[in-house]
Amino acid sequence: MTVETAANPGRGAAARLSMIEVAERLFAERGVNGVSLREIGTQAGQRNTAAARYHFGSKEALVDAVFRFRMEPVNERRLAMLAELDRTGRGTELRGLVEAFLMPLAETLGEPGRPSWYLRFCINAGLLEGIAATDLAREEWTAGVHTVRTRIDAQLGHLPPPLRADRWGLLAGYLAHALANRETFIQYGRAGGLTPRPAFLSHLVDTAVALVAAPVSPETAARLPRRTP
Repeated sequence: MTVETAANPGRGAAARLSMIEVAERLFAERGVNGVSLREIGTQAGQRNTAAARYHFGSKEALVDAVFRFRMEPVNERRLAMLAELDRTGRGTELRGLVEAFLMPLAETLGEPGRPSWYLRFCINAGLLEGIAATDLAREEWTAGVHTVRTRIDAQLGHLPPPLRADRWGLLAGYLAHALANRETFIQYGRAGGLTPRPAFLSHLVDTAVALVAAPVSPETAARLPRRTP
């Protein structure tokens, strides 16, 4: 009998990994609702048309498996960045926290000739009900982003309560969509006109910090619901 190990994952683990990678690509390109578990199994080379359901149980569980596969190394890197911020006394600095959110995620971004799909997968799959990405405190591999969100939220005391959750959503969505757009350009051969990656990421941090720190205008304040005494 062949023993499954990290170096020798065995047929079952190899099949799971193949379906995770296929699901990431298909969900990125066509959305979660545009792909069936049967098609994922078929494109992953599985003869059994029910292979994806056998290994994962449901589409939500497969989405979680893709997130976990990519997020475990991202989370490790993010936690290391947070630890370094704490060590240097910058643990609550807004720019450092935005970098801790962005930079590990940006490491999943492909290069010309070596495209990636994870960032577009995040956009399409991130709001599916019942997955770990919608409950950041649920899994160890979302601990880093949960910490970043908690610390950034603590910097938003200048905002009226109804806008604090919105501000995090705007930040996360802005950064994810910016990376996903770049990922699309890379895949389809339009990377030549892109800003070099280091400058792009630094500018992205600049604008994201400005987004988080933006004051509330009198016009917005006037449109907020009035509190009942």
